[in-house]
Amino acid sequence: MPAARLKPALFALLPVVLAACVTGPLTLDDDLVVPGQRIGEVQIGMPLATLMAVKGNPITTQPIAGTEATTYTFQDGLTVGAHDEVYWIIAEDARFHTAAGVRPGVEQIFARASFGKPRCVESRGDTTVYDYGNIYFDVDNQAGKVRRLGVVGEHRPCDKG
Repeated sequence: MPAARLKPALFALLPVVLAACVTGPLTLDDDLVVPGQRIGEVQIGMPLATLMAVKGNPITTQPIAGTEATTYTFQDGLTVGAHDEVYWIIAEDARFHTAAGVRPGVEQIFARASFGKPRCVESRGDTTVYDYGNIYFDVDNQAGKVRRLGVVGEHRPCDKG
């Protein structure tokens, strides 16, 4: 194709290309909990630098004993375990929810009905953990309500003790 004919074709495509750039990337800032993948905009496997760019400075940090990882707690109710990348994410704020509506504060029976049979159940004093592999939730034993939802990239081992 001669250069004289190529130029008008390129100019005709320019508005389409610019429109695609203006819309920007897909945002994950939707407060959705996706098992094994993400909670809101924080994703399993997200580099630590990206986490800090997305969430800003945490309100607290704490080393995780016996590992090189650190726990980062953010103002919006998310707690994240990460070293070079995000390993797990925990939501304690009721705005974070699964597609079925499971969120902190809902009745245990609703959460269990939504997820089905857990891989394992572990009682820890005043809470019980229902583990489904790549997602789990803690229930306050007295209130019978979900305290927090957690997402992991790989199945957590069940405590057989």
